[in-house]
Amino acid sequence: MLMAGAGLRGQTALPAETSAPLLMANEVKPEPAELLLQQQAAQHALELGLPTVAAEIYRGLLAVPGGDRAVLTLALATALLDDGRVDEADQALQGIVAERGEAWHLREGLIAAVRKNFDAARTEAAAVKPEALGPADLGWFYFLQGQLADAAGGGQKAQALYDQAASVAASDQQRAQFALAESQAELRKGPPDSSLLDELRRNVDKYQGTLTGYLYVRQYAVVLDESGRKNDAILLLQRQLLALPPSAHATADDFHLLLGLIAGPDTDPGRQALTELLRSGSDRTKQRIALQLLGPAAARPGGLLDELIGLTPPHPILEDLLLFRAQANLMDKRYGLARTDANLLLEKFPGSPLKPAALGVLLGDAWEQRRYHLAADYATQARAALPPGQMHAQLGVIEAEAWFRANDFSSAADAYAAVLGEKPAGVDAGALIFQRVQAEIEAVQAGRDGNENRQAWLALTALIDQLAADPALDAVNRWKAEWNLARALEAHGQISSARARVDKLLGESGAAAPPAGSAESADLRLRMAWLQTRLAFEAGQSEQALKLAGALVDSLTGAAGAGIPAELRTLVVSAELLQEAGADFALQRTDAALGLLNKLRADFPRSDAAIQSYIVEANYDADHDRLKDAQALLYKLVVAAKADQTAGNPYARYAPYALYLAANFAERHEQDNDFEDAVRLTAQLAHDYPQSDLVFYALLKQGDLHRKLNDFGQAQQDYEYLVNTYPQHDDVLVAQMALADCHCAQAANNPAHAESAAAIYESLSERPDASAELRIEAGYKFGLLQQAQPGHEGDAQKTWWRLVNVFLLDPAKSADLGATATGPYWMSRTLLALGDSLEQQQELDQAREAWQLIVRDNLPGGALAQERLTRYLPAPAKP
Repeated sequence: MLMAGAGLRGQTALPAETSAPLLMANEVKPEPAELLLQQQAAQHALELGLPTVAAEIYRGLLAVPGGDRAVLTLALATALLDDGRVDEADQALQGIVAERGEAWHLREGLIAAVRKNFDAARTEAAAVKPEALGPADLGWFYFLQGQLADAAGGGQKAQALYDQAASVAASDQQRAQFALAESQAELRKGPPDSSLLDELRRNVDKYQGTLTGYLYVRQYAVVLDESGRKNDAILLLQRQLLALPPSAHATADDFHLLLGLIAGPDTDPGRQALTELLRSGSDRTKQRIALQLLGPAAARPGGLLDELIGLTPPHPILEDLLLFRAQANLMDKRYGLARTDANLLLEKFPGSPLKPAALGVLLGDAWEQRRYHLAADYATQARAALPPGQMHAQLGVIEAEAWFRANDFSSAADAYAAVLGEKPAGVDAGALIFQRVQAEIEAVQAGRDGNENRQAWLALTALIDQLAADPALDAVNRWKAEWNLARALEAHGQISSARARVDKLLGESGAAAPPAGSAESADLRLRMAWLQTRLAFEAGQSEQALKLAGALVDSLTGAAGAGIPAELRTLVVSAELLQEAGADFALQRTDAALGLLNKLRADFPRSDAAIQSYIVEANYDADHDRLKDAQALLYKLVVAAKADQTAGNPYARYAPYALYLAANFAERHEQDNDFEDAVRLTAQLAHDYPQSDLVFYALLKQGDLHRKLNDFGQAQQDYEYLVNTYPQHDDVLVAQMALADCHCAQAANNPAHAESAAAIYESLSERPDASAELRIEAGYKFGLLQQAQPGHEGDAQKTWWRLVNVFLLDPAKSADLGATATGPYWMSRTLLALGDSLEQQQELDQAREAWQLIVRDNLPGGALAQERLTRYLPAPAKP
């Protein structure tokens, strides 16, 4: 291919646009898990007593296209209602028109009850079927019924319904929410008659110090607050608390909570009352209410929760305190503290109902730290601790995407397959199928089935055909999945298969095609048509490619392309001109190709295709040994990138690759002054474009060039810089190998270099995360250094036999060896060296065994092995 350019070691090659200018921005869509994690963050905010924060998160989620608006709107209304913003909650609910189910009517009923419009509340409650509600909503239904009974004067019935709400609560935390809501509803009853105040005051005095008197104190404080005499209510409760006997635990808890509610947790009296309730109360539910009301401020380092969690004996609601502090620390990005508390909860309370929530904290922490493998593991554990349901299903989505982001595509594909059977609410099933397809594609590309072979691709395409029959996979997601599959097939040489799928897809109509008239539909069809042209070109069908390109360009010009957005039309037409030029080059129509490139640069001077045209022409010149002309074209691109000071400079995306390619071409001259020129170009790349993915490879090449210039000291510095600066880079082991080679080249003048080289080679040969070919190469070179030390020949032979046993004689590993580019070469070198070493020690049978393995497995160097074997053939028998 003209666009291929000079190869790079490792995975990074050209910018994506250079090899496929019409790549879709959403080829991989990792959105659902992010959205679900944000929903979990909003839920944590509610649990921490931060409904304002939760509401803002939900509003942000509603602004993101593709989310389940009904589910998110209901969650927003819940947060607003919890925050006392009743009108805003009602306004949010009115935005739901078509999906007014039980959950919607329940919230409308709760809003009406807060407004004391009990007739409307009864109407909404009558529209709710309890059996249709989820576990988190069922308790609120009974709570609403209790409010209605209370408003009708049925005190006993109301209390029974409140108790029923508590009995079906999904957790202790929700049970505390019901108790809090009941207390808050009591404080919202409205101004009482003045005669009631007088009567209550007399009864407080009359029954002072008795249980009946305490009940009158409570009622009197509530009525004082309802009458606008908040300070009097606060003083009353403070005096009564001072007078309570030590044995009146339940009354003290009740007064502390009521004082906290009336004064408010942001005032000294309210905060002190709630703190005392949390510190020394006896009612666990009221303590949980106090914890929620005090909020994250209590969880700050050195705060109240530090004191309570450190108590001996342990605090009665220690697991709640640990979870609350863990969630607060996670929200404030104190990740280490959040992990410590969550792990402590799991250690001390392995059977706690809060276990899924604690695992959720660890999951959120791992995700924020981008430790996706760990995040997937926590999601798996949390799912195991939960019964089937929406949270279980949503965690399945997060688990699948975590595996995907951890590059464990096989596990990701399995996880997506599992969660598709659970149908998580708020997640587009078509998008999940699309992501499963992408995971399956990535898994095959990563060698899920042993190695990349035609059978693996056939199995994958059959699976995707099966998934395409699922009615949940909408046409748009189907076409996106097909685009990704065709691109993957193309990248792995399956051109005919890719072409067949694209041809078939473009011939489909009806429900199988994207809806006509939408911008996304036009985008998909154009991109697929462009890919059809590209595949025809790559299949060597240049004439057919030219016809397809011409037809596509015609469809975008004049009246036929009137409905196509100008930006998309420019993108496709310019890309097709580049394709046509490539086809003409392939047909040896050089003048026609150059004419198209000039037209492209004139008509679309700042398009990606026009900029790439310099690289295409440079590669063509280089393929015909016009290296100086090729470099001149690349310099034009680099100069244009420097001269363009506009925002979004299009040349800047390609300038790093142009510099890298120019360095390659300079190196191909094989002259010292050209090597020095190549060094200058790689240094310019690193200096001008420090964020480019090519910097690592440019500096790696720089080290190689310094070695060619016999400047091993500078080369050593180049490689050491890479190893120290990019310790997590995918190809850092390649830099380590080069560093070891550099040390080895200097060993003759300084034995310390031999020791350094040996240490690196040995380490690389034993690294399980290194490729087979790199481990064999490192082991071979380590053995050479051992062989060079008198008396250590046996150590060298052990090193080499270990490589042979692990990578050649083990059937499971030998298949991997054959799939590598240089593994067979290094294995052959190893066996030759091993045989020669054994020959020197007169171990001829073992030497022959080593050489015979080269012949048996058809490894490179077979002629050399056969020549050695011939030397030791048995002598012919005498007649």
